[in-house]
Order: sequence, then C-alpha cells, then structure tokens
Amino acid sequence: MSESVKPIPRERLKFIDMARSIAILLMLEGHFIGLSLHESFKDDNNPIYFSWNFVRGFTAPMFFTVTGVVFVYLLTNNPDAKFFNNRRVSKGFRRSLELLMWGYLLQVNLKHIWTYLTGEVSEWVYAFHVLQAIGVGIAMLLLIFGLYKLIGKGALFLYYFLAATLLFSFYPYFKSLPEGVYVLNGWPQIIQNMIKGPNSVFPIIPWVAFTLYGGMVGALLNRFHEHVRKVWFPLCFIGLGLILNLFGFAIFKFIDELSKTMHFSENLDFVFNAWLYGRLGQVLIVIGVLMFIEKYFHIKDSLFIKIGQNTLSIYIVHVMILYSGVFGIGLNHYIKNIFTPWQAVFAAASFITFFVFFTKYLEQLEAVYKKLWDIILWPFKTIWAKIRA
Repeated sequence: MSESVKPIPRERLKFIDMARSIAILLMLEGHFIGLSLHESFKDDNNPIYFSWNFVRGFTAPMFFTVTGVVFVYLLTNNPDAKFFNNRRVSKGFRRSLELLMWGYLLQVNLKHIWTYLTGEVSEWVYAFHVLQAIGVGIAMLLLIFGLYKLIGKGALFLYYFLAATLLFSFYPYFKSLPEGVYVLNGWPQIIQNMIKGPNSVFPIIPWVAFTLYGGMVGALLNRFHEHVRKVWFPLCFIGLGLILNLFGFAIFKFIDELSKTMHFSENLDFVFNAWLYGRLGQVLIVIGVLMFIEKYFHIKDSLFIKIGQNTLSIYIVHVMILYSGVFGIGLNHYIKNIFTPWQAVFAAASFITFFVFFTKYLEQLEAVYKKLWDIILWPFKTIWAKIRA
C-alpha cells in the first residue's frame, strides 16, 4: 500500500488516558513520600505503611503496561499500511531514542562535568532505569509488529503474548543468581545494566515484558474495538486479573511440581513469576474498572485526562526537581528521610498540585522554553548561517 493509506478514525478511549493519569500521579506521590518519610516510619508491620507500599509497588507495572496499551492501540489504527509507511512506526523509533536519551541525560550531573571530562564518570550514569526500559520496550513493540507484518499470519496480540511470556519465563533464572553476580561480565556497564548489572534498576527482564503485555492489550482493544463498551469485555479483564491474583501462586506451584514429576527440570521455579502475574492482574482489574467508569459516566476532556497525555514531561521535570537530575540541584538534598507521615502526605499533596498547574499551563511553558532556546542558540545559528553563506 502507498503512503496515502490513512488510519481508521476511532473514538479515543478515555479509560486509557485515565489509566495513564493514575499511573503518573501514583508515581509522583510514591517517589515523594518514599524519599521524604523518615526511616523510623517505614515499618511493614504498620498496616497503613504496608498498604501504601503495596500500592507503590503497583505503580511501575501500571506505568509499563499502559505505555504498551497506548502505543499499540495507536500503531494498529492503520492495518493496511506497510510497515515503513505507517507513520506510527517512524514516530515510535524516534520516541524510543528520545526516551533513551532522556533516561541517560537525567542521570548526568552537570555539577560534575569537569570530573566527567577527566574520565571519572559515576557508575550511576550508566544505570538502566524507567525511561530506558520503556524506550527499549517501544522498540521491541515495533520489531514484533514488523515481524507480524512480515509473516502475515496469526493475530498480533498472540505475538505480543508469546514475547512477553518468554521474557517473564527467564525471570526465575535471574532471580536465583546470588547477590553481586551479574550477567554479561566484561561487557560495558551501559549494556550489562540492561540485563543484570550493578545498576539494573528496571532491567529488560522482567519490566519490558509488562510493556509487551500492554501491547497485547492494545492489539486486543483494536481487534475487538466494537465490543469494548459491552459489559462482558471489561468483565473479562477483571475476571482474568482476579484469577491471576487469587490462584497465580497455586498455578505456578503446580507447573513447578509437574516439571519435577515429568523430570523436565528440578529447578524451574516458575513460582517466582507469581508476583509478576499478580501485578499484571491488578493492572487488568484497574483497566476493566476504568472501562466501566467510561461506559457509565460521561468522561470529558479535562485537566485530569491532560495529565495522562503528558507523562514524559512530568516525569522529566519531577526527576530534576526531586532527584537533582541533570543540574544537580533538587529537593533530595533537603527533605530526604526527615518527615513524619502527616508532613510527608501534606508535602506530597503540594508536590502533586505543582504538577497539576504545570500540566495546565504546559503549552505556555513550552512556548517560553522554545524562546529561551532560540535566544541561547541565536549566536550559533548566526555563525553557522555565515559559514554556509
């Protein structure tokens, strides 16, 4: 097909943006309270802290999964276009590179630039974190989509399902490695950390699998678009999510025992995957509930929806403010482990409020940002123009 093939117009699914908004707001409060709360209050025996920490652990799976949902749902809106004629493909690869660039840039501290120039670079600069993992996840979504277009058989959601399940299946092996034992020894840390290294914060296994499962959901939403607003559709998500949470451990325990009985493997250890699928199940439950909310309530475009549509900008700025990303100046130097629970909650609410206003006036801020860059770069542009002349 030619480039004239246009995407199929579809009504925007507001529950996806709602899920993104929930994920980024949970991340903001989780990071702020986790940083500022005094260590004496971080007690898992306290039911309030335990509940908060449980929800905090849900945030990353939600973030990764919803990213895959959004990306593939939009990617598959033009099913008749060839792979490289699909505008979402080129945009996706650019987005992947942008996320990788920002991920590593946020780990740089310009206060130490002269130290870097002498060759003494902090190991943290090479860490594999959230943005890098999402960037790799988007690239994998595109490559699997390209494979699907090349083969031309089967359902796209099955490709993503198989790829994600394969990644999760390697998790027990990495989980079983002793502390301090890494993979790809001798490789540069920037590569090693992608798999299992000294600074693998969100390594490809298992975190990118959540993005691939999200891609599976996005493909399902596109394939069964006309059924999304029917009652049975969100019930399937909620039901599957409940099964994974209530029976996941027993299912994987049974698989391990069956493997031993059949002499396939004595140490399959798939039971280690139970928590991963439990978290995935929780994400599916939330998505199902949000489907019902969109179905029975008239959800309009709002500031809450806009927050979910600007997660990258919010993430970048929050790292700069909270963790001293790039410029080395941040709240972490002043509020680390100093607040009581009520102080942390109040301060976190203020922190979130700041980002609500940041999102509300984002277009104006971006215009100012662009003008500042034009002023900064004007001398270089002028010199370059004279050289070319």
